Amino acid sequence: MAKDYTQLARTIIELVGGEENVTSVSHCITRLRFKLKDEDKAQTEKLNQTEGVISVIKSAGQYQVVIGNHVTDVYDAIPKVSNIELGGEVDADEQGGNLFNRAINLISGIFMPMLPAMSAAGLLKAFVIMFNTFGVLDAASTTYQLLYAMGDAVFYFMPIFLARTAAQKFKCNDWTAMAIAAFLCYPTLTTLFNGTDPVDLFGLPVTLISYTSSVLPIIVAVWVQSWVERALNKVTPDMLKGLIVPLFTVFVACVATIFVVGPVTDIIGKLIANALISLLNTVPLVAGFLIGALWPCLIIFGMHWAFIPVIMSNIGTLGYDVILPITVGTNFAVGAAALAVFLKTKDTGLKEIAAASSVSALLAGITEPAIYGVVLKYKRPFVIMALSCGVCGAIAATGGLHQAALMTTCVLTIPAIGGMVGWLDVIALAVAAAITFVATLAFGYSDKMLLEADK
Repeated sequence: MAKDYTQLARTIIELVGGEENVTSVSHCITRLRFKLKDEDKAQTEKLNQTEGVISVIKSAGQYQVVIGNHVTDVYDAIPKVSNIELGGEVDADEQGGNLFNRAINLISGIFMPMLPAMSAAGLLKAFVIMFNTFGVLDAASTTYQLLYAMGDAVFYFMPIFLARTAAQKFKCNDWTAMAIAAFLCYPTLTTLFNGTDPVDLFGLPVTLISYTSSVLPIIVAVWVQSWVERALNKVTPDMLKGLIVPLFTVFVACVATIFVVGPVTDIIGKLIANALISLLNTVPLVAGFLIGALWPCLIIFGMHWAFIPVIMSNIGTLGYDVILPITVGTNFAVGAAALAVFLKTKDTGLKEIAAASSVSALLAGITEPAIYGVVLKYKRPFVIMALSCGVCGAIAATGGLHQAALMTTCVLTIPAIGGMVGWLDVIALAVAAAITFVATLAFGYSDKMLLEADK
């Protein structure tokens, strides 16, 4: 029988200040994300002590209640105990936090909904590449080509997926946004881009780029669409809006994209990619260690989402990314730390949390329960884990490792990591996990920390 989460939902609503204090609520993989009218009304200390709540994080203008794997169950129970509308959004000028926090929130909101599709496609693509590497599949066979297409299609048509989620964030018509993205992925543009003849529109020269698998151009294009669409809605008679607004919006946004947005964002993407690669080529050991060690810190505040456009841009521009192999050890190190605490503690409650969160990190690649519920709470395991991730990053960066697709990193995907990135990356993640596990077991945790944390 499924567990009833209505009481937990009711308690959370009460402790965030009641439904009248909630502007909107949404959720990601592990967290309820509240927009509160007044965060001072929320009883954070009581929430942190509530059974079923792992932690409370204030970040990116949101009041985030970390639940873990059952977040959707709690989220779905909210309408049963309140009049709060699920999935509500607030305008950008109503969002708290500074410009950086707003940017993180925007990026997270655009990429989070399509994470399952990207993870599934990336994993499938990784296994196909692995089978080819091991000689199981011939790249010339139709079986390989069809399976590769299954995994690569999401990334090839990335602009269409991003168009929909970006339209939801920028509050414009998602079908119009997808029409703009479809134009960018149209085969004729690819043919013209690969051709040698100059391209023009109405006699004006056009600098084409490869829009398939791209990230930044469509996000900016949809932002342009939102402004054009709002302006046209204000001046167009109601009886003509259904025809005039989408027609001129698509035309203006497409023209603006091929003349300005595409070339400019392509230059920016290449500059970022080249700067990152230059840093890794110049001081790989230091750069890899810093990126690897800081990655768990970025996850705490959701700031790792800021790297997703860079990663996807690298894959689209270069055909590979250099950040992913460096950060591959994070999930394994976090899981290893939680596992060590599970073996070390005699506290029944902590054992239960540590065991579940360790399994979540190692087998599903979901680290938030372990980070907030175990590793960060007792500080020393977190420091050990972060430094171990730095060692993993240093090994990967020194080895010059590349990754061709985004995928979930967990025990089940180790063969795919070895086949796509290289077995040096598997060694690097194993080193991170081993150092974390041994050090946490030896001196990283004791039940004295449990008593200190509860004070």
